[in-house]
Amino acid sequence: MRRNVVGSAAAAVVIAVSSAQAADLSPAPAYKAPVMMPPVFSWTGFYLGVEGGWGWGREDFTDNSTVGIPPGVAVSHRPDGGIFGGVLGYRYQVGQVVFGAEGTGAWADLHDSFLPGPGVTDSLKINSLYSATGQVGWAFNQVLPYVKGGWAGSSINTSIATAIGGFASQTQFGNGWTVGAGLDYAVWQNLVLGLEYDHFDLGYEGSSTAGILGGTYRVTNTSRLTMDQVVGRVTYKFGIP
Repeated sequence: MRRNVVGSAAAAVVIAVSSAQAADLSPAPAYKAPVMMPPVFSWTGFYLGVEGGWGWGREDFTDNSTVGIPPGVAVSHRPDGGIFGGVLGYRYQVGQVVFGAEGTGAWADLHDSFLPGPGVTDSLKINSLYSATGQVGWAFNQVLPYVKGGWAGSSINTSIATAIGGFASQTQFGNGWTVGAGLDYAVWQNLVLGLEYDHFDLGYEGSSTAGILGGTYRVTNTSRLTMDQVVGRVTYKFGIP
């Protein structure tokens, strides 16, 4: 009886030792590399690019010209047309807040004609637009919505012509302000695509200029041009990734 008990105990010990050795020989768990998070995009850097789109506006003034129409005619122009220009700026990111300063210069072809009388054409054309603005935005990694505002200027040509050959024109330079909002998306570390809307309020003093056939084009009251534009942008960022 005692031999059976001792034998059973010895067999149990052998089985336990064998099981422990088998457990030691089991394969180790597979090593998993840590998950690498994609780098956070930084908007800090200098920007250089182009923009293009469409603009439309309104200008109202009193025309006291002596070229083919009686003085005191109220003129209201609604110019529209294409815009294309360049963009230069700098941005600095602090946390998710992005501060910036930017300058733009654009060729414009916004034009409109008004017929104040038989055989008379009164025309307006916006030749160029300029701006110097500050920006503030909120970054969502590679997406940046922002607002902007500052100084704006323009070059505007107005003219009047008659069917019998009378003609006079003048170029005026407007000063005013602009506000806008936009959305930029960084396609790669240095290439940014964007869409922007801007409103301009540009005023300039009345003036006059002599024309052919002894006529004079005279705008005696202060004129005011308001306009809006929607432009697409492509910019290259010079700076850290």
